[in-house]
Amino acid sequence: MLEERRTEADAGVASAGGDGATVASAYRDWFTWVVAALVFGAYTVISLFRLLTLTPSSWDLGIYTEYVKQYADLRAPIVDIRGPGFNLLGDHFQVIVGLLAPFFRIFPSPATLLVAQALQTAVSVFPVVQAGFAVLGPGRSRGRAIGVAYGFSWGLQQMINFDFHEIAFAVPLLAFSLSALVRGKYRSAILWALPLVFVKEDQGFTVAAIGLYLVFAGRRAGDWRRMRGGVFLTAWGLAWSLLAIAVIIPHFNPQHEYYYWSKGGVVGGSSAFSPFGLARQTVYAWPVKLQTSVLLLLPTAFVALGSPIALLTLPSIALRFMSTDSSYWGTDWHYNATVMPILFIAAIEVMGRWGTRSAATSVSPLWRQVTTAASRHGAAMMVAVSFAMAFQFPLSSLWHGSTYTISSHVQADNAAMARVPDGATVTTTLTLLAPLAARTDTFWIGNAGNPLTSYIVFDGETSGYSPAPSNVTQFIEQQLYRNDGYRQVFEDDDVYVFERG
Repeated sequence: MLEERRTEADAGVASAGGDGATVASAYRDWFTWVVAALVFGAYTVISLFRLLTLTPSSWDLGIYTEYVKQYADLRAPIVDIRGPGFNLLGDHFQVIVGLLAPFFRIFPSPATLLVAQALQTAVSVFPVVQAGFAVLGPGRSRGRAIGVAYGFSWGLQQMINFDFHEIAFAVPLLAFSLSALVRGKYRSAILWALPLVFVKEDQGFTVAAIGLYLVFAGRRAGDWRRMRGGVFLTAWGLAWSLLAIAVIIPHFNPQHEYYYWSKGGVVGGSSAFSPFGLARQTVYAWPVKLQTSVLLLLPTAFVALGSPIALLTLPSIALRFMSTDSSYWGTDWHYNATVMPILFIAAIEVMGRWGTRSAATSVSPLWRQVTTAASRHGAAMMVAVSFAMAFQFPLSSLWHGSTYTISSHVQADNAAMARVPDGATVTTTLTLLAPLAARTDTFWIGNAGNPLTSYIVFDGETSGYSPAPSNVTQFIEQQLYRNDGYRQVFEDDDVYVFERG
């Protein structure tokens, strides 16, 4: 396929270690293992205690718990939480999450998904540090520092705080692919990028962008094999994204459509395409989008802007900023996680290039000073930014006692869920979805068209109804399930269990 070789044009990227020096291995470096262990430990604690305190960010952990459970039981991925009888492949093309099924079979708990997500994030530290060792050598200090800044970057923290999402699989794949890319190992870069299309339907556009990067870099270096590999990767990414969006997802969707076109404003849904409308939608709410863009570049101290690899973030950012859904624009949720490995490896690439070209006579003295300073001190600036931002994002919760407090209300929730036997059908409120989904057939009470289930578990404090029902028993019996034979069998601290028949 591609010959893994380094050309003279890649010298500043792939062999900045210089003078034939042996590149240190991040996988044998004790410091990198400590950083990865700290990342894994911190993120596992954050996510597990969100589960234990029943404070999910959304219904997604419940959805993915049931999704993986169905695969573990060798059944179609019908996720009743998303909608009665809903095949989750009709929502997103996320088949890679099925890899967790064997582990869920052994440990049938939503905690399995959370630990796997923290582990994938920690593993992604190694290729980032390895890129630093190879490109910024011969010392290890800058590569180690960048590993610390990357591992605790705010985009990864927000993904962990979101409970669980399939995008967690994209983080290490991107890190390994781009690390190989800047080290001149183009075959490995392609192989690591291929599975990204099975993470989510939009990841194929990022894969295509990596392919285009290889095409242009190969053409510049006169490397036809690299160009052919880039063409293949571009076609692979585009083909899978278009196939998933136009064929696979509509096939499994109950309305035979791709839901998220309707969130694209002028780009999809019933709106006719308009270049002017597209431009207007893209710049709509520009202060929020500008703030997000600045915060994305801040963890790398803006050094990543000097690398063409940073352009690989454009597919995901453009799709988000064109959307009419404002939740895609900001810094919340998980949407910025995949940008982190791209930007940090972009920063490594440009620091290595600037370091090897700082003595060039054709460069102005001022620019030479700027690039030399960025190459030498960029890693330290990234660490400083990382520590400064740690108190603004979920990592700060590790120092709050409330993070670890199991309230009496949560104890009442646990007692209520214990009244529901394994394998039963149950309708429940949002905060209880994930724990129940691991062992029952679970429905969200907020969905229309739910069937009559054997049990209803209702948390009046976090039911989501506005106004909250003042008399839950009467609310269940007279408004939601009129004369359907439910009787109350548990009540404690505004938590109720109703059994049918």
